[in-house]
Formats: sequence, structure tokens, C-alpha cells
Amino acid sequence: MRRLEDWLRDHWLIGTTGAVLLVLALTWSARVFLWASIPYRGYGASYVIIEIPEGTGALRAIEILEEHEVIQRSPLAMTYLRMSGRTRGLKAGEYSFTRPMTPGEVFDKLISGDVYYHKVTIPEGVRSDEVFTQFVRSGFGPEEEFREAFHDTSLIEDFDSEATDLEGYLFPDTYTLQKGTPPKTIIATMVARFREVFQPSWIEKVRQRGLTVREATTLASMVEWETAQSDENALVASVFYNRLRLGMRLQCDPTVIYALAMRNQFDGNIRKDDLKIDSLYNTYRYFGLPPGPIGNPGSASLLAAVEPAETRYLYFVSMNTGRHYFSTTLTEHNKAVWQYQVRPFRRPSASRSPAGGRGN
Repeated sequence: MRRLEDWLRDHWLIGTTGAVLLVLALTWSARVFLWASIPYRGYGASYVIIEIPEGTGALRAIEILEEHEVIQRSPLAMTYLRMSGRTRGLKAGEYSFTRPMTPGEVFDKLISGDVYYHKVTIPEGVRSDEVFTQFVRSGFGPEEEFREAFHDTSLIEDFDSEATDLEGYLFPDTYTLQKGTPPKTIIATMVARFREVFQPSWIEKVRQRGLTVREATTLASMVEWETAQSDENALVASVFYNRLRLGMRLQCDPTVIYALAMRNQFDGNIRKDDLKIDSLYNTYRYFGLPPGPIGNPGSASLLAAVEPAETRYLYFVSMNTGRHYFSTTLTEHNKAVWQYQVRPFRRPSASRSPAGGRGN
């Protein structure tokens, strides 16, 4: 009888202890998951960007989040990760936070790899060295790696076997990139974007006009610099096509600027003597298209090179309004030059009265 009493007493104590421990465990778990469900934002700015370096463990990741006040300092953080089985799932990268978030949401963001992307916008027409500068300033680099990737012509050898670099094929666009994206990957992405735009049907169209993809891209890069008006692109392209057909020099100022820039001699102005520079890119001195693109044209200029307007225009001149006057004859062109480039800038005649009346 005593043995039965002892057995009952021992198991009651064990059962009671287990029940107490169970209650404590449930209470602790409830506290942990309650903490993980309360939104928090301690940083004062409108947003904060943090970086979780490669190889960062869960404990250090928690410290980084706490240091930037993305989550509130608490001993419950590591417990939450352990209880939810997430201690090994946090991904490296930059993360942007813009609103109060629960610790659960914060860790979900890191586990899913919802990293912050930097936006880098490359303007249409810029030279490749300017492209590199833009990316380096945005935190991607170094420039030497861009230049090395720039000379990997295997990316375009199927449609331009003459290329010694990728000038003309770094498509201008807005690119969204993770921090640390290698220059080689960026260059390959830009070339791939060019391929998307310069579709196979365009290749056939330029061939029918007697041009290669390289020549069409070169012409497009000239169009890009000659006008900022998209509705003029096809007209400017038609002038170049007509001049090529007639064996006339193209006389395109931007090609001279490119030649000067390649020698670090361009200071922002082009002078009459610059038109004499001995460079195959100087279309005032040499017939035909220059050896290659003088920049990286956008889609509108590329389309103009593929589908130029059907005109007889051979000349155009700036009207100082952002637009151009197009002419079919030299006589008409010279009149336009006088009207838009000479007369507006002539000094008033000495015989003209101060009041602006008519002189002799």
C-alpha cells in the first residue's frame, strides 16, 4: 500500500513540474512572438539603408538592425530566429526600410533577399567613357574593370566582327542594380539591352539599305547628337543617307568633337581650325561614315537609322529654337544660314539710331 502511495506522490510532483514548465514555455513563446508582431521604427529619417555583409551570422545581423534602429534592442530577437528556424536563412545585401515594420517582417525581408536596387540612368548619346564615369560615381567600379569589359567584343561578334570595343552598343537606359554588381555584368546587361532594341528585323532592313549593323549604329550615334527633337531624327538620318548616296562629305560636327575628345583636346567648344583635325572620325575631311559610333544612341535614333524619312534634303541648320531648317539645295541652305545663324548675331550698324529707328 505504501509503495502505491509513494508512486502516486512522485508522479504528481513530476506532473506538476511538467505542467509548470509547459506553462512557462508557452508564456515565453507567446512573449517572443508578440514581440515579433509589434511594428517598430526608431530611425528618424524618411528611410534607412543597411548592409548585411557576405558571411554575416544571425547575431551580427541582429546587431546591425538594432544599431540602425530597424528593430528594437531585445534579447528576444535571437530566440525568435531560433524558434522560427531562421538563423541560417538571412541573405547578404543592402536593404531599404521606409516604414514601421514588425521584426517578423524585417527578418522575412532579409530571408527573401528583398535587397535594395540602385538606379543609374545613362543619357542617350553619351560616349562610353562617360558611361563608366556615371557608374563609378554611383558606387560601381573601379573604372579599370569597366574598360576591360568594354573591350570584350565577343558580346557582339555575331553582328559586328570589325569592332575593337563596345562603343555604340552600351544601350542608354535606367538600370537597377544591386550593390557590388561587377562592371563585367553591367556591360553585358547594357549590350543585351541593345540587342533587345535592335531586333532581327532591323538588321535585315539596314542590310537592304546597304549598311551593316555597325554602320547603322554609327549613323544613329550621329543623329543622336545632331538633334534633341525626336520628330527630327528621321529627317536628319535622311540627310546623311542622301549625302552618302551622292558621295558627299557628311560634315557632321559631333564627329569632330568625338575625334577631339578621344585626344583629350575638346574643351566644350568647336572652332574652325578643329574641322581640319586629321582623324578618320572627321567627316569634314574624310568621305563616308566614321570608323565607328561616336556615342551610344537611344532607341529613337536607332530607329531613324533603320527607317529614315524619304526626303531629298541634303542640309540642315539650327534655328536657335532647338529645331532645324532642312534644305535640298546649297542656295536654300545658305539663305537659311544667313537667316538663323548670321543675321541674328550681327552687331547693329553704326548708322542705326539709339532708339532703334531705321538707319541709312
